[in-house]
Amino acid sequence: MLLVTAGVSGIFVMQGSAAHLGSVLQAALAVLVGITLLAGPYLVRMTQDLSEERLMRIRAQERAEVAAHVHDSVLHTLTLIQRNAESANEVRRLARAQERDLRTWLYKPEGTGKDEADEPTTLADAVRRNAAEVEDKHGVPIEVVVVGDCPLDEGIGAQMQAAREAMVNAAKYGGEGGAVQVYAEVEGKTVFVSVRDRGPGFDLDSIPADRMGVRESIIGRMERHGGTARLRAVPDGGTEVELEMERAEKTS
Repeated sequence: MLLVTAGVSGIFVMQGSAAHLGSVLQAALAVLVGITLLAGPYLVRMTQDLSEERLMRIRAQERAEVAAHVHDSVLHTLTLIQRNAESANEVRRLARAQERDLRTWLYKPEGTGKDEADEPTTLADAVRRNAAEVEDKHGVPIEVVVVGDCPLDEGIGAQMQAAREAMVNAAKYGGEGGAVQVYAEVEGKTVFVSVRDRGPGFDLDSIPADRMGVRESIIGRMERHGGTARLRAVPDGGTEVELEMERAEKTS
C-alpha cells in the first residue's frame, strides 16, 4: 500500500515534466509492484481454492460412479447369490462373473466404454472373452493364463475359435474333474494355446465319424488356416488340446 501511494503521488507531482521522466517511470513501476504485492496473494489463494474445488468435484464424481456401479452390479449379484445359496455351482458362477466384471471395470483404459470393448482385437482379450462366455454357459470354472499378446489376424482368429471349441468340450466332458486350465503364449511369430481338463479323457479314434466337433471345429479349422492341433492324454488324468499358429506377416 505504501508503494502504491508513493507511486501515485510521484506521478501526480511530476506530471508534465519531461526532465523527470525517469522519476515518473520509477513511480509507475512502484505502482505496478505495489499492485502485484497486493493482488498476488489473493490470486494465488484463489487459484489454490479453484484447484482444490476441482479436485473435490472430480473425487465426488468418482465416488458417485463407484456407488452407481456397486449398486448396479455387486449388490445385484449378491442378491442373486442369496437366492441361489443352495446351488454351489450357480453361486460359483455368479461370483466369478462378478469378479471378471469388476476387474474389467477397474482396469479398463480411460475413456473406453463398454460398447467399445464388445469385439476383442487382441489375443489376450479373445482368450479371456471366450473363457468367460464358456464358463458362464456351462458353470465350470476356467483358469486363464496369458503370456504376451498380439493383434488378431485371420489365422489367430481361427485359432481362437478352435480354442473356444476346446474349452466347450473340456467344460462339457471334463469339467467334473475340476477347473479347466487355459494357457496362451506369444513367442515371436508363434502363438501357442493349451486347453487342459481333468476329466476321464477320450480316444480320438473311438469318436464316431459323425461327431465333427473335434475333427472339424478344432483339428480341421487349424489345418485349413495353416496351424496344427494336437490332442494328448494327461498322465494324471484328463485331456490336453494344444493349438499352434504362426502370425501373419505384416505388410507395409
